[in-house]
Amino acid sequence: MIANSFFSSERMEMHHPRPEDAELIFQGYASLMEVTRFLGWPRHQSLADSNAFIRFSDNAWETNHVGPLLCFDKQSGELIGSTGLAMEDQRIASTGFVIAPGYWGQGYATECLQSMQALANSMRLLRLLAYVHPEHPASIRVLEKSGFKLEASRAKEIAFPNLPKEPVVMAHCYGWDSGQY
Repeated sequence: MIANSFFSSERMEMHHPRPEDAELIFQGYASLMEVTRFLGWPRHQSLADSNAFIRFSDNAWETNHVGPLLCFDKQSGELIGSTGLAMEDQRIASTGFVIAPGYWGQGYATECLQSMQALANSMRLLRLLAYVHPEHPASIRVLEKSGFKLEASRAKEIAFPNLPKEPVVMAHCYGWDSGQY
C-alpha cells in the first residue's frame, strides 16, 4: 500500500501516479518533445512507457515513502504536470517538475517546488537538490525564485536523452536548505 501520497497546494491536488492516469500522462506532457526536451528521462513513445513510469513510481513510493506526484488543477481536475521527491540519502532529497504546455508561465512550477519544500520540511529533511540543464533559463528562474542557490561544486554530467546533439552535459545543481537544523 502507498500511504501518505496525497498532497494539496493553493491551486493543485497531487497524488502518486495511478494506472488510470497513464493516458493523461502520455497525452498531457510525457510524449511532447517541447516538454521533455530538457528532462533527464526519455520522451514516452507509447502508452506502455507511461505505464512503466507508473510502475517505477509505485516502487519508489513503496520503497522510500516518497516519489513522483501528479499535479491536478483543483477547479478543472485537469493534469498540470508532475513533481515529487527522490531520496539521495536519509536527510537529502532531489526534486524537479514538469508542466504541461497549457499551464506554462502561470506559476505552477513555482507552486510545485514550494510544495516539495513544505513536504521536505514536514519530513525534517535538511536539503533539496535540483539538477537542471544549463540552457534552460525558465527552470533556472523557477529554482531561484523558490530560494534554490547554484552549487557549482555539485555540477555533474547528466544525460538528457531527448536532445539530438550532445545529450550528456554538465548539469547545474541548485540546492535549498530547509534551515531547520
